[in-house]
Amino acid sequence: MGDTALPIPILTGQAGTFLTGHLLTVLPAVVLMYGKERTDQRLEATAARPVNRWDARLAGLVSAAAAAAAGLLYLLLGAEMAIVTGRNITAYIGIAAVICAFFGPRGAALLTTAFPLGLAHTGWTPAGKAEAWAWLLHDARSATAMAATAITLAAGLASLWLRKRPVRLQNLHTR
Repeated sequence: MGDTALPIPILTGQAGTFLTGHLLTVLPAVVLMYGKERTDQRLEATAARPVNRWDARLAGLVSAAAAAAAGLLYLLLGAEMAIVTGRNITAYIGIAAVICAFFGPRGAALLTTAFPLGLAHTGWTPAGKAEAWAWLLHDARSATAMAATAITLAAGLASLWLRKRPVRLQNLHTR
């Protein structure tokens, strides 16, 4: 998508831009959540195999592959957008995994898709710079964005790894 930008009205009264490439980085997280939703969660909660740990490993591998591909593209082409793309793919996987613990895979896919659009509306200062808390909008050299991505991914993988059963299904199980 290159530098294709969507004009977005921001809440500070000015029009900002949102690179279309930022929206595409949500797709791997949504596909992972779609894959989680394909099975009956009640069956998976009682499975003898460690399904949640497999999900965490898959999310970690997809994140690592995205980061490696982004690093390789940056080394070959020198495009900073590759770093931003890899960072955001990794971050959205972490965000989707955390949201999944509370709202399930379908809710996580929907809310993770809405996340970058919400950031595009609220994450810009009147001067056109990304707010400090809107780290997904930061440029490729932002240490804050890299640290926040690592923390978000770690929290997401931990929520997948440690979860016994979805919060929304706890009342379906009798003890």
